[in-house]
Amino acid sequence: MNKKKDSASSPMAIRPLRLRMDSSPEEVRVEIVPLIDVIFCILTFFILAAVTLSRQQALSVDLPKASTAKAQGRQILMVSLNEFGQLYVEQEPVVTQEQFKKKLQAYRQTNPYGLMALYASKEASYNEVVQVLDVLRQVGGDRVALATLPGSSGQSIRISLTICLQFLFE
Repeated sequence: MNKKKDSASSPMAIRPLRLRMDSSPEEVRVEIVPLIDVIFCILTFFILAAVTLSRQQALSVDLPKASTAKAQGRQILMVSLNEFGQLYVEQEPVVTQEQFKKKLQAYRQTNPYGLMALYASKEASYNEVVQVLDVLRQVGGDRVALATLPGSSGQSIRISLTICLQFLFE
């Protein structure tokens, strides 16, 4: 009798092996939800890559503010000078001074009463701004403006040049 108790409670007790005899074939399932997740991740990546790699249509210039600025509704030639000293006429880069003068003279011939506005970044050097204003005045006379934002001069607002801005007449 002692032998039966010992054999039943010992860890090496013999138990019958149960085999599963189910012979039905398992169904193959294609999980579509993870596939859709991966496709959306890839789509998001390509959309973000396309947006960041596309050429921006507007130049971003940080303009100073002036309390006497007025909105103008005339034909305006936008001349932009960014903080790196790069010059643009109507958002097209200008390489040489002769090219700059030719574009200004062509504008003056087609729009004799048109206004030329300089959108100079407040990080642009004073010397570069004065040189560009000098060329604008040589070609355009007194129809030259310096673009500013209304308000106090202590605040900085990033703007896009595709929006018509307010400026100060000199």
